[in-house]
Amino acid sequence: MEIQTGSFILSAPSWVIPGTYAENLRFLEDKTAISGVELLFFIYDDEIKTQLNNEWDEIFSYRERFVFTAHLPELLHPDHEELIIRLTPLVRHFIVHPDINNPAAQALLLADWTKRHGAVFLTENTNPGSLEILLPYLDTGSGLCMDTGHLLLEGQDPAVFFKTYRERINEIHLHGINSEKAAVDGRLRDHRSFGGNEGWLRQLLPLLGDYRGVVNLEMFSWEEIEQSITSLITPE
Repeated sequence: MEIQTGSFILSAPSWVIPGTYAENLRFLEDKTAISGVELLFFIYDDEIKTQLNNEWDEIFSYRERFVFTAHLPELLHPDHEELIIRLTPLVRHFIVHPDINNPAAQALLLADWTKRHGAVFLTENTNPGSLEILLPYLDTGSGLCMDTGHLLLEGQDPAVFFKTYRERINEIHLHGINSEKAAVDGRLRDHRSFGGNEGWLRQLLPLLGDYRGVVNLEMFSWEEIEQSITSLITPE
């Protein structure tokens, strides 16, 4: 099975080697298969602010090379609008995690931000049921980010999820799971490379033939990303 990746934007996280945002962008610059980068801001503290300020001009200089998206902090706070304003000239959209403890408050915050910054916030499926808790509070047209690893951990079929929410999905976090390796290396079971012959992947890939959103290989090492790119083009 082969897949043409020309219809969607193939992206990588801003952490594929140990280093800063700029160091990772320099590393990715000559990787021709990658046309997008997800800037990771799982936390936004003084250290990250300083790094972003120091490297901003260099990061911004890659705007013609990469399509940028950004992952906002795990728990959203009104003060994070500072980060949104800073990144808006550069990024296409922002990924957010559902707050299952305060879904109504989060929905109000996102609605407020959307009024000022546009419909650029995509809610990601994370822990089991988390997205379903938030969805009733969101506008029915609000965008989504589908994470295959999270779905697989829940025992869900990514292809079914994609077909259900197709019109709202503007980014896909594409990665597999490997419980055996996780037991050895102590890392997460998801955010793992795939070989190309996994049943869930063979069901999903044909659905992406005309998908024009971002497909982010959300793995945090270049070795795993490179293996997965090879699998997408010519599966093992």
